[in-house]
Amino acid sequence: MTGHDVGGNRFDGEAHGVVQAHNFHGDVHFHAPESPNPPPKQVPPPSRFFTNNERQLGDISKYLKPGAGAEERPPALVVVQGPPGSGKSETAYQWVQEHRGHYPDGAFYARLTAESGMVGEALHQFLLAIGYKSAELPAGLDARSNLFRSWTSGKKVVVVIDDAITAAQVLPLLPGAGNSAVLVTEARSLSSLRVRAGAEFVPLDPLTDDAARLLLSRIVGEAKDLTGEPEQVDRLIELCEGQTIALCVAASELARAPERPVARLVRELSKQRLGRLSRDADLSVKAVFNTAVARLDERAKQLYAAFGQHPGAGEVSLAALAAAVDLDEDDVREALDLLVSAHLIREVAEDRYFAYSLVREHARPLGSAEMRNRFTEFYVRRALSAGHAVQPKRGWLEALWPGFLPEPVTADEAREWLAAERANLRAVASELRAAGAEQVCQLAVALWPFQEQGKHVDDMDVLNEYAVEVADHRELTFAAGLALIQRGFAFRARGESDKAAGLFAEGEARARAVARDDLAATAVESLGISLRDQGDREAARTALERNLGMAEQLGDPRRLALARMHLGSVAEPQLGEQLLDQALAAFGTEPYNAAKTRMWRGRRRTELERYDEANADLSAALEYMTEHGHHFDRAQVLVGLGDNASAAGDAEAAQQHFLDAAAICRTRGFAELGEQVQARLDQS
Repeated sequence: MTGHDVGGNRFDGEAHGVVQAHNFHGDVHFHAPESPNPPPKQVPPPSRFFTNNERQLGDISKYLKPGAGAEERPPALVVVQGPPGSGKSETAYQWVQEHRGHYPDGAFYARLTAESGMVGEALHQFLLAIGYKSAELPAGLDARSNLFRSWTSGKKVVVVIDDAITAAQVLPLLPGAGNSAVLVTEARSLSSLRVRAGAEFVPLDPLTDDAARLLLSRIVGEAKDLTGEPEQVDRLIELCEGQTIALCVAASELARAPERPVARLVRELSKQRLGRLSRDADLSVKAVFNTAVARLDERAKQLYAAFGQHPGAGEVSLAALAAAVDLDEDDVREALDLLVSAHLIREVAEDRYFAYSLVREHARPLGSAEMRNRFTEFYVRRALSAGHAVQPKRGWLEALWPGFLPEPVTADEAREWLAAERANLRAVASELRAAGAEQVCQLAVALWPFQEQGKHVDDMDVLNEYAVEVADHRELTFAAGLALIQRGFAFRARGESDKAAGLFAEGEARARAVARDDLAATAVESLGISLRDQGDREAARTALERNLGMAEQLGDPRRLALARMHLGSVAEPQLGEQLLDQALAAFGTEPYNAAKTRMWRGRRRTELERYDEANADLSAALEYMTEHGHHFDRAQVLVGLGDNASAAGDAEAAQQHFLDAAAICRTRGFAELGEQVQARLDQS
């Protein structure tokens, strides 16, 4: 600090308060109250049903170090973090009750709001509790803070500050040096307290199922026996999502009407959860969320409302949210940071956010149908472009919807985006199906290559079922036929060959009805592939020879290359190699199909006993499939490498390839291929 300076006084350094005086003599004193009171005990007692958070209580003790050492030190500070209604306050109260003996000079409590004046009022109450008279107290915030800090210096006090929004609210309430502790519950991010006051942070997690069950039983007590409906209790816990406030309300409802079965409350919550958990104004989930949202600025409230309009229950990307509110991503990111700091949502990955369904339900009436429509438009537009990028030369999107123009995106970017948005795209498809919108047919066509390559069988099944339903309703026979064929691949992947064959045949019939020879050829090709996967090489060869003839008549070079690849996968070795050579030459700009062709050519070369050439083909295919995350194809290639090594007499290498393939099948759920691999392992 520097004193007098030409041109005025200057202060350098840090202090909670500064006194400026002129011409004073002697010392400055902060006097103790004339009639001191007994040590204050302002911190509320915890609920007698306090459950869980034992780990967090231990962490708080580790940081606050109650009873450690006699030397004076700055007050130890812990910030308790968690969503609204998660039990932050109860955790703080519980810790104080367990350790109050270490703080004989007083326990102080302040609940804050967005009003800055609450800090001065809290200090006023602290000082009155100590024993100061109102007439003795200074009016200014800094002066009150200095007086409190002076009185607490050298003492052992504990201070609990509830619902703090900013570090500026907390700092004036800190006691002086001694052996004191401060617990703050965070209503919004207080990360700057780490730097400004050495704060440590203790986050609260949602209750585990066991802890939730214990909390329910403690609150219900002897009023009702919960052991007779274990499945309904589990469902009740699931509906409360581990949120303490929701579980407390549910338990209170069960205790209030013990004659009613748990199943009744579960049914009521399934229909209208938030309203049912908010009937009592004194114990209301909605009231807790209302308080948290009221503290937000207008843009953050707009983003909060958008979570209620999002069609999926999973993560939401920054880009999707920006589209929903029609704002720039940078502007949206700032508002999302505020929602994260208020613990209303979580950032689960870079620019990806998650909100519990209770939060989404609370946010739903705050949003608009326009937001929901923008979400749908965003997902459909991105999905069509991403799906097209995975297999850009497939051609069906352009054939069905001639005006289709994809946005530029690389294949790897497309796969990454589609993998992240699978759950959301299914939710969007469900809404489009309910509305009878043709866009669900577009999604089914666009997403099929990604689903088939990744063996996302359930997605493939559901989405194409939706597409058939809507296409039939709208009399889109071409789209319905393609969706039937695509759905057949889901049954094929499950090993349900009869159902797959039936769908392929029905798809061919639809194609014939609208004179689409290209679609009819696709149905025949699909049947041949299915027969090949069943191990019926002769029947597959017959179907795929027919498919090659149809491709030659159609004269489409890409279709002809695919027909040669598929027939080459089942033809006699020499003819198969020739067909695969021709296919490979045509796939110069399609690396995925080129890798598949090399896999099949490697298998044919194994049959021709040219093991080194086979190994070269299969190894190249494996490198591509591994690099691009095509797990099913990778397992198939490993089986081919194992067969080649076994035929070449290298049993050890063969077994390792089979073990690697088995591990992929086990991890990814490729049951039918896994059985084939296990049969090879059993024979080795």
